[in-house]
Amino acid sequence: MLGVNIGLDFGSSSTIIAVEGKGIVLDEPSIIAVDAESKYPVAFGNSAYNVLGRTDEFTDVVRPVVNGVISNYTYAKKLLTYYFQKICGNMVFKPNVIITVPSSATNLDRRTFLDVLTASGAGKVCLVEESLASAIGAGIKENSFSGKMLINLGGGSADISVITRGSISVADTIKIGGISLDEEIQKYLKKTRDILIGPLTAERLKICLGSAVRREEELTLVASGKSGLDNMPISFEITSDEIYECMHEQIMLITDGIKSVLEKTPPELVGDISDNGIILTGGTALLLGIDKLIEQETGIQTKLTKDPMNNTINGVTDIIKNFDLLSEGYAFNTIHQLIS
Repeated sequence: MLGVNIGLDFGSSSTIIAVEGKGIVLDEPSIIAVDAESKYPVAFGNSAYNVLGRTDEFTDVVRPVVNGVISNYTYAKKLLTYYFQKICGNMVFKPNVIITVPSSATNLDRRTFLDVLTASGAGKVCLVEESLASAIGAGIKENSFSGKMLINLGGGSADISVITRGSISVADTIKIGGISLDEEIQKYLKKTRDILIGPLTAERLKICLGSAVRREEELTLVASGKSGLDNMPISFEITSDEIYECMHEQIMLITDGIKSVLEKTPPELVGDISDNGIILTGGTALLLGIDKLIEQETGIQTKLTKDPMNNTINGVTDIIKNFDLLSEGYAFNTIHQLIS
């Protein structure tokens, strides 16, 4: 097949691209900074992330992917065009792209992914469910009837799937992820202390103090923000218990979604999941204690994969090797059709 084969995980928080034979070649935030008046892009990826929360009235920072699906066609196209140009340069043939999509993506969402990719310079495009790519990356490749539950906790959503015999039996997507938790921290500080912080500070507080279960030993961190009373700079202390409390409701909505999927799952598959355990992947799966919380709420052993940040793109990297087996557009829905 002419053209380089590319695997793409175009998520709410980050864009990860792998090239056949080279592995991961790009991992940058899914963010674009644009001039507020002309709407012309001024920064992409890492450069745009560095100005997040530091822009003036003349610059807007946009996330073109929200809750795992494309919310802004124009900026998604500009961002992917930039990344493809960065990777492919002046190649004569257009790249062939496999991109992951949430399991619950609508036909319109899938069509939008296809249209954006072709408009960004891709030649042949194939869509693959994120859960199947993550399952392949996590090593779930066997042609077995035994059911397994895989939960991909990303920046914009939680993709919950029950996989059996290499295909998805039951799935749902909860529109809560790492970005939602950051926003809850910002809302909490504004409501309780009238302190304003940016998204980068909120993310740092989540990483340093955040947890899905209350920590045995409370931690305290000093952070900087702006007073909502006089708009002056302010330093403040915040504890891990406070961060836990403000994120708890959102995290429990994820566990409610997991239990809802289990309720819809056939009894025999639930029995398999009880035996096999629940598998966690995705960047938000690194939140302290989230595996323990899910285990407490479901009564099923829960464990993280070895490489939760890159399981999805690692699975796509394996799929790339069999790109010739895939037809144009979205066609295949089982693991053994994607990887030999």
